[in-house]
Amino acid sequence: MEIRFRGIFLAFAFLAASAPLSEVLAQSDEEEQTNLIEPQIERTEFDESLIDSDDFEIAVYGGYLAIADFETNIVIGVKLGYHVSEDFFVQASYGTSDSGETSFEKLSGGAPLLSDDERTLEYYLVTLGFNLFPGEAFVTDSTTFNTVFYLSAGVGTTTFAGDDRFTIAYGVGHRTLFADGFSLDIEMRDLIFEQDVFGEDESTNNLEFTVSLNLFF
Repeated sequence: MEIRFRGIFLAFAFLAASAPLSEVLAQSDEEEQTNLIEPQIERTEFDESLIDSDDFEIAVYGGYLAIADFETNIVIGVKLGYHVSEDFFVQASYGTSDSGETSFEKLSGGAPLLSDDERTLEYYLVTLGFNLFPGEAFVTDSTTFNTVFYLSAGVGTTTFAGDDRFTIAYGVGHRTLFADGFSLDIEMRDLIFEQDVFGEDESTNNLEFTVSLNLFF
């Protein structure tokens, strides 16, 4: 009997001693919650240029065209495009350049292979473009420009050396939208067509590098 009363007494003593301890732990938890640091997150607002609500664009461009077997000369042109969606767009372009002389003409010093009119190159192309890697270029802490790498492919006609030649065009470009409704494009294309300046038809690769200023409307 004495052992039983002693066990009951020890149990009550343990409960009485643990009550203040639980109050101390609870108070400590409240203090920790009170002292927690709330993060101050401020959202940075960017002045971001966007494509205008209309999907048409017109562009003027200039650069260089390296015609196979001829000199590299200035090329100028215009483009008219339509953005079907955020990923795809179609473009019609017209460009013109002068071919200059061939290396054969320079070395031989003989009669020219082409007349002045035949040295003028003109092309009409219809291409389909795909926006591959859209991104952003941060200029300042609050200003950013939308950018995109794109691929293009199409067909058309090139008038050169007195004949109209079926042309296939492949290209890659980078677009920077630096103001609402305006963009700057840097593009490289390969115009593939056959020519027979030296008496035999051969497929030629003619590389074009251009910079264009685009207006959306």
